[in-house]
Amino acid sequence: MLFTIGSIATMAFASPDQKHGEEKSAHQEDGEGDHAEGHTGSMSVIMQRLKRELGDKYNQPVPAATKEQLASGKKIYAKSCVACHGESGKGNGPAAAAFKQKPADFTDPEHSRFYSDQGRMYIIKKGITGTPMSGWEAVLNEKEIQSVHAYIRSLRSPEKEGEQGHDDHH
Repeated sequence: MLFTIGSIATMAFASPDQKHGEEKSAHQEDGEGDHAEGHTGSMSVIMQRLKRELGDKYNQPVPAATKEQLASGKKIYAKSCVACHGESGKGNGPAAAAFKQKPADFTDPEHSRFYSDQGRMYIIKKGITGTPMSGWEAVLNEKEIQSVHAYIRSLRSPEKEGEQGHDDHH
């Protein structure tokens, strides 16, 4: 049921300017959605929007996860996120095949570290307009959102954890 709710939920944090070309999906950036520059460009547009929405909060650190948060987050992830992002977080869940734009790969440090932790939590809450990523704030409370974010953050490849991706956009 949660997948159905998430997949049909209204895509959040769209601005009125969106219809006038300010925001473009990865597919609009490069025509196909497969070219890295178009995808990175789309991510950069999203990051700028997140920075505007969150202001000074965008770069505020998120405390290290507790064992309880990770356990809770893993359960929420299994129930609400696996369909799109896959069991291991690679963006290869069973529903992903139906999407033109592949869901985020949380194990890829370039993608998992592109946005700040506050930005990622905002994405979980509000979704990303123009993508299948819908907002979960009507389904998950703040504590649950923090827990699922903590679990998602734990999926990063440990051997690559120190590397920064997408030109160190933090």
